[in-house]
Amino acid sequence: MSLPVFKHTISKLREILIEDSNKVSDYIRYDPIIAYILLREVNKPASKIEITDFSQIVTYLGTKKLEEIIIERDLFLEEEDLQIWIYGVLSAEICFSFALRFAYIHKDEAFFAGLLPCLGLIFMMNEFPKYRRIIHFLVKLPIEDRVFLEEAVFGTNNIEALKRNIIFLPFKEVVNTLSKIFTKDGRKDISHCIAPFGSTIQRSCNLALLSDLSAYGAQALMFPSVIDNKELFLELSKRYFRVKESDSLEILQTSMDRFLKVAEQFNVTEEIRFSADRFYELRRFKFETKNSTFAKMLQNLFKENASNRNIYIYGETATGKRLLAAALHLSEDNPRRDKPLIMIFSDVDVETLEEEFFGIKEGYLGRKGKKGILEIAQGATLVIKEFDRMPIEFQEKLKKALKTGIYYRMGEIEATEIKDIKFILIGKEDIRVKAAAGEFSAELINLLNPVFFKIPPLRERREDVFYIAEQIIKKYHLPIEESISSQEVLEKLRKDSFPNNLKDLKRLLFLFYIQRLLF
Repeated sequence: MSLPVFKHTISKLREILIEDSNKVSDYIRYDPIIAYILLREVNKPASKIEITDFSQIVTYLGTKKLEEIIIERDLFLEEEDLQIWIYGVLSAEICFSFALRFAYIHKDEAFFAGLLPCLGLIFMMNEFPKYRRIIHFLVKLPIEDRVFLEEAVFGTNNIEALKRNIIFLPFKEVVNTLSKIFTKDGRKDISHCIAPFGSTIQRSCNLALLSDLSAYGAQALMFPSVIDNKELFLELSKRYFRVKESDSLEILQTSMDRFLKVAEQFNVTEEIRFSADRFYELRRFKFETKNSTFAKMLQNLFKENASNRNIYIYGETATGKRLLAAALHLSEDNPRRDKPLIMIFSDVDVETLEEEFFGIKEGYLGRKGKKGILEIAQGATLVIKEFDRMPIEFQEKLKKALKTGIYYRMGEIEATEIKDIKFILIGKEDIRVKAAAGEFSAELINLLNPVFFKIPPLRERREDVFYIAEQIIKKYHLPIEESISSQEVLEKLRKDSFPNNLKDLKRLLFLFYIQRLLF
């Protein structure tokens, strides 16, 4: 089956082949399908060679073969599909920018890994013509949500489509790793990517994680007012590759700059201007409820917040804990409203936490010095996510710092003072219960002395199911009011247990929407 390419990329490649074929290696990567075909051509299953460097691919194939591959393309994606190209190239540039920071990641392999989410969409569209009707909606969603929705409608998904098409090394292994990360029921599990440094599977694990990470980064740039992907991108940058937030933001900006230059070379600058103009649009967060009991609880919490109290927010997955933290910070009566809101997660190893919280002295173990979060957050609000999963060893270090009011950067002998930090802590479990069981530091809890606030699951505040559904419909511009007013759907909204809370509700509404587009 012939695969579609982008008109603007093929036009440019044909022009270069005529004018100066020596430059073609600089451009072939910017059409996802051409990059795929070339890698497939060189790295055939029976072949004993493995070439992933695009300049080497050009040399290996020769100008005549390149011309044959490029000129014979006669199936093109529509102009309206330019958004898919933007998504793919932005993702690839983000992967490339990460690879520049890590000598052990091959730059061209990273670039192609960034194209994989885009290729998954194109492969699905090629297999299922109706898929075109929903592709521009799916590109806005995290990969795990796509997998869930695609499975529900087509019985297969974009990761499986990659597995059917990418059967050459090393990317066959990368796609196999992605299929373990993203399960068919829409869950995400990165435990399969815990690989010892230098091991045979580390390469595929790194590229799979880069592929996932870059997709969030591209969406953060493309849809800043629609999806909260910037925060996820920053969080996963730390979790996957221990890259601090300032460096991750720099990677996003650098990738956008590189992308704009590429767009100019392919003469599509005007069509993608919106992506640059809306870079990091400021969002406002609200946390509202239609449940009277919960509303009173929220009212009391906001009063405590106004008095500068530390707060611990806990509850089941996807109940809106992060949203509530942001809403508390942005509330009109918050005395720190104009100060930074800094977020960090704490369910990683002790060494990483010590580096992130306390910082590093310049030159310590040959490393670049940096400030810790406790210094950066002075006068501000520090949100510590996954607080209930903070390693007990680091709890002791944090407890000592809070108790004495000082801490030491890694490798430093001079103390740094902790000054005026407000803490908003987020977790799933009640840490008081964990402390009673000896699984959490009771002394750390006492030192922080937070207001405890549990967000009830959706099944315990049914009034909010319909209210939140309306907000999701407005936020994502889903014209499905008629669909959800049917008796069958209303009954499902009234009785569904929504074990994954907001995630399940969103996916249900998304499914109604794409079914309306498809059938």
